[in-house]
Amino acid sequence: MELQQNKKVKLITKSQQFVLASSSQTRIRIAMEIFQNIKTVKHKIDEESEKQKNKKKSARKQAEILARKKVESIKNDFPNQIIIASDQILECGGKVISKPKNIKEAARNIAYLTGKNHKLYSAICVFDQQKLFFQESKMAEIHFKKISQKEINGYLYKNKETALNSVGSYKIEDNYKYNFMQVISGDLETITGFPLNNFLTQLGNKKI
Repeated sequence: MELQQNKKVKLITKSQQFVLASSSQTRIRIAMEIFQNIKTVKHKIDEESEKQKNKKKSARKQAEILARKKVESIKNDFPNQIIIASDQILECGGKVISKPKNIKEAARNIAYLTGKNHKLYSAICVFDQQKLFFQESKMAEIHFKKISQKEINGYLYKNKETALNSVGSYKIEDNYKYNFMQVISGDLETITGFPLNNFLTQLGNKKI
């Protein structure tokens, strides 16, 4: 965004109360860096149940549905605020990979991804005063290099919390150290699961 638009976004984020419907530490950290007046609240949906209900839909559509349902689950609690929610779905070989329930499952996830390309679909949904203000989904494609079980175990031993809180059981931020992944297409905000830039552009155009 241009400098003038950046200033306008900062002004809006200072005067307007934003609510982030998320318990993701990554999204909370990013939101805290951008928004001057942000409240974080856990959404009220069961993500795995919603995925099961919509498993016949495309991975992109699943991400879009989940992001919107997260916003809708708390919109009545914050009728006058701007509510933001995001979701990310990982698809590899036609299979959706979810956050692992334990380290063994994380190891299976990474073993499945190694040597393959996978796609990350990240969606954002924003309501302003209980009405849809912005929604978007973006896709990134990543190649996970072939690594050994020993390397998988070593990564998980040092990054247990990361693995248990990531759809692919990894974080792209760790790649500078491990060099496991190659980004084929897509930007960082899509890979991290919080595509904010186009929303911020629209917010910058909003009349104050």
